[in-house]
Amino acid sequence: MTNNQILEQMSNVKKGKYVSLKKKKDLGNGIEKVSDLVIRLGVDYANMKVAEGKEVGGLPWGHWVEGLEGLVIEHKGNYYLRVASSYSNNGKSIYLLNGNEISKEEVIAILGEKKVQSANPDVYNIKFENILELSIN
Repeated sequence: MTNNQILEQMSNVKKGKYVSLKKKKDLGNGIEKVSDLVIRLGVDYANMKVAEGKEVGGLPWGHWVEGLEGLVIEHKGNYYLRVASSYSNNGKSIYLLNGNEISKEEVIAILGEKKVQSANPDVYNIKFENILELSIN
C-alpha cells in the first residue's frame, strides 16, 4: 500500500475501530515474517486499563500528523500507524525465506529463538512501508 492510500483510509476511521491488517517484518538473512492481525485504531494509551495508575507522557519520538492524532505518527520523513492490540487475536504469521514459505522451526534454526519471539505490546507502531493490506469496513 502507498502512504497516500493509508492516509486516505485513516481520515475516515472511527477511533477504537477493530480492523484487519497484514504486515511484513524483515527478520534478516532473507527471512520475512508476514502477519495477519486484528488490531484497534485510535485508542489512547492513557485511557487503557493497562495504563491505569501509570504516568503517561507524550510521544517519545516523532509527532502526530495533524488531523490524524492518535492514528498516524511522522518521524524523519516516515509514517507510522499507531495500533492497539485486540488481545482476542494474536494473528496468524508465516515465514518466508527468499519468497518461499518455511516453518517457524526452520527460522529458529537459522536465526535463533530470540529473533522469533513476539513481545505482544499493548500499543505499538507499524511503519507504513511494512503494511501490505489494511481492511477498514
